[in-house]
Amino acid sequence: MAVRRPNGKVLVAIKTFYPRGAYRLPTGGIHHGERILDALIRETHEETGLETVVRCFLATISYRSRSSAAAAPLFHTFAFLLDEVGGTLGALDASERIEAWREMWPAELNHQAAVLEQIATEGSVGIGGSWADWGRFRAVAHRVVADALTS
Repeated sequence: MAVRRPNGKVLVAIKTFYPRGAYRLPTGGIHHGERILDALIRETHEETGLETVVRCFLATISYRSRSSAAAAPLFHTFAFLLDEVGGTLGALDASERIEAWREMWPAELNHQAAVLEQIATEGSVGIGGSWADWGRFRAVAHRVVADALTS
């Protein structure tokens, strides 16, 4: 989710268990049988507490295994731009464990992607793998959203 504030900046968050500096665009899951747009609106409200309007679809990203690039994608990201129209910033779902929010200009997302790509801490049971791999995976969406919003 690229949630644009009235000042034109987008929101990024860090969770309590993330490596320091690992701010990222908020994301959410889609329940079985749920429409993508319904999931987007639900997840945005749960994670940010904000009322938003969906402005446009930015991109879809499909992730494949390097060892079997021809195989079906392992994961998909759907990126949307939403504009804040009301509410108070703060996660409504405490299980999200959001520690803090920051605002960034869209062009700054490329720098944040580089920060995520440089994470070098050990793995975590909570993410099921290494933080370095997680950072490289999360960085992709930041670069795609930055490109979509600045071109």
